Amino acid sequence: MPESMPSAFVLQWTLEAAAETGVHAARHDSVVVHPFAAGLSFELQPSQLYPVAAQYERGRAVATTMPLADRLEAAQAAYRSDAVELALGYRSTVKLGKHSRRAMVDDVWAMTLARASGQRPPARGSCCFIYVLPGVHECSGCPRVVG
Repeated sequence: MPESMPSAFVLQWTLEAAAETGVHAARHDSVVVHPFAAGLSFELQPSQLYPVAAQYERGRAVATTMPLADRLEAAQAAYRSDAVELALGYRSTVKLGKHSRRAMVDDVWAMTLARASGQRPPARGSCCFIYVLPGVHECSGCPRVVG
């Protein structure tokens, strides 16, 4: 399993950049964006290298007057339509099962939405394998310890 951690982290990070774009565009710009097809660029948080600011081509986003809940639902559908394809096609040097890949798509969206809403991360369906690092334990919501 230790060799799975880098592959899982790369996939999760890629999905997270797109999820951040979708969540924040829906919450703050009142648009629904297909983040994988939107000319995406982003700024990284300096110490942890998480995406904290995203830019996308305005022509690739759909402005809407839908209520926030509806925008977020539409943004999640847009994200998911491309994210599942990306996750299943992600070339890894180690085996990452289809269930884990699909679960990671949903987990990343849920974690991003929780973070943007100031909530705790939800339980996960996929594992990031961070526990394999020396001196590190399972993350919050890890499916290995949450039943």
